[in-house]
Amino acid sequence: MTGQDDFLSDVTRPRRPRPGVGQLLGHALLGLIVVSGLVGALLLARPALDVEHQSPPEAPAAATNP
Repeated sequence: MTGQDDFLSDVTRPRRPRPGVGQLLGHALLGLIVVSGLVGALLLARPALDVEHQSPPEAPAAATNP
């Protein structure tokens, strides 16, 4: 059994092939889409997060009339 273990420890993994230009551009485009989606969500949610211009919520008619 020790001979087999020694053989397996001498085996090296082959190197990964370098990514091509198309694959690099695809990864960059995917990153750009994710970042732009986060920025867009933040810009769309910004008015809802603004506390200065919010009016107090109106109470329903049943709550104001005893």
